[in-house]
Amino acid sequence: MNKVTQFISVFFHPLFMPLYATWLLLHSGSYLSYAVTPRLQQFLYIVIFVSTYLLPASIAWIMWQRGWIRNLEMEERSERTLPYFLTLCCYLAGVYLLFSLPVPRLFALTVLGAGLAILFAFLINLRWKISVHMIGIGGMMGLFYGYGRYFHLQSLWSLVLIALLAGILGSARLYRKAHSPAQVYAGFLCGFAIEFGFIYGIANFMLKG
Repeated sequence: MNKVTQFISVFFHPLFMPLYATWLLLHSGSYLSYAVTPRLQQFLYIVIFVSTYLLPASIAWIMWQRGWIRNLEMEERSERTLPYFLTLCCYLAGVYLLFSLPVPRLFALTVLGAGLAILFAFLINLRWKISVHMIGIGGMMGLFYGYGRYFHLQSLWSLVLIALLAGILGSARLYRKAHSPAQVYAGFLCGFAIEFGFIYGIANFMLKG
């Protein structure tokens, strides 16, 4: 069981969430599925993979190799501050590249929203340990709920899938004793609120414009 929960924690690591969200958007059956050519989709995946996973994961690995963190899960709150800050910088670089590509802006907004969630995790981590895994999956829930409500995307099945995965992931984090129940629930609710609030703000800004 321990190996299963470890696999779940790794496979649904928060750094993967922008990539998974992009896949769901491209397979949503909406205009996003047809607005990006296959060649551009490949480039889109590469930009998001490099900026939101490969670079942050490489930074964490280097810090682990140098002994700056004890393990890659960074279970100690004090170990998370610098990796969070550097990860946020990588995300912002990815957002800059995505806004320069001839693709719908929702893809860049997806990564930007994830960056805001990381910023929140960075700030709250200064005082209290919170589940970043649950911030990630909660953020995906808020993101797709906001897209469905304000951008008329077909997001029902995505929301059902994300809800199921959130339950599995939260249970795995609790089983591994990586977090307390409060840290798990707070992470999910905060992730949802941040991403949904971000999409709500963007939608209202566009309507006023």
